[in-house]
Amino acid sequence: MIQIANHPILALAGQLVARTWRVFQNRRQFLELKDMSDAQLRDIGLTRADVRRASSQPFYADPTSSLGTGPASQAVLNVKPANAPAVPPQLSVVKIPSCKDGQLAA
Repeated sequence: MIQIANHPILALAGQLVARTWRVFQNRRQFLELKDMSDAQLRDIGLTRADVRRASSQPFYADPTSSLGTGPASQAVLNVKPANAPAVPPQLSVVKIPSCKDGQLAA
């Protein structure tokens, strides 16, 4: 007896249906971003240009995959912690007189 659930064509069809549903839901939720003000978009780390760029994709593409990849969003991602040193520490090799030349101490 053949197991229908394990057939490769049905597995591919299931994956296609799942992806189509996910893209549909993401696009529907994405439309809510168009109604937000610039201040609200800034609060979540997006710009109006990010929303426009993502909405210009074809209907079958997931618009949420390109959000947050613009230059304005990248500037937000380059934030350093408050306790990070302003200048990175300089590393140097310390020579130990008891070691032979070319050997490093562990």
